[in-house]
Amino acid sequence: MTDSTDHTNKYLAVFADGPVGGTTETRQLEDGKYEERLSRVVLLQNVDAIFWYRATESREIQGEQHVTYVFDPEGSDSLETNDEVNSHAF
Repeated sequence: MTDSTDHTNKYLAVFADGPVGGTTETRQLEDGKYEERLSRVVLLQNVDAIFWYRATESREIQGEQHVTYVFDPEGSDSLETNDEVNSHAF
């Protein structure tokens, strides 16, 4: 029987920059592979915004796969904000 919580079926997505820079998320491998490009939905000025990220590096740390993602403005919603919004709003 296979344990669906086994960490070999998961990886840690590390967001290096952009609106969610400095955060991580545990994600499920699909067909044994991590996603080359993924989106994150972020509440920005009380509106959901979609931001795209692309994988740049993958490495194993203490038996867990870590994949670094960088912000990809192609297809992402605009980052334009007014002076009332700061980086903590993301």
